[in-house]
Amino acid sequence: MTTVNITRQSMNQPWGLKIAGGRDFSVPLQIKKVDPSSPAAGYLSNGDAIKAIGGHSAEDLTHMQAHQLIKSAGNQLQLTVLKGMYEEPNLTSLKPKGPIKFSPWRNKQQ
Repeated sequence: MTTVNITRQSMNQPWGLKIAGGRDFSVPLQIKKVDPSSPAAGYLSNGDAIKAIGGHSAEDLTHMQAHQLIKSAGNQLQLTVLKGMYEEPNLTSLKPKGPIKFSPWRNKQQ
């Protein structure tokens, strides 16, 4: 586990992260997406499991409770994460092999 401290310049600047999951979704909280030009970039990665927000255990938090803790963090956000816990598989390798057999224009009468 890693604890990261993220700083932003003002309350108007977004943290640059999207979260997913929560007790109400029956899925552990995780980092869904990180904006590469945001304060969170370099600290968090897609798929990191969120274990604590500002020292509060994230284990039993609903999605909205987690969102509110992040929103109320001011300009300093502390997250404890487990790196790469929920990495999505690389789907770019699932490209069709050979010619594509369906085309909506193939059977169109001219």
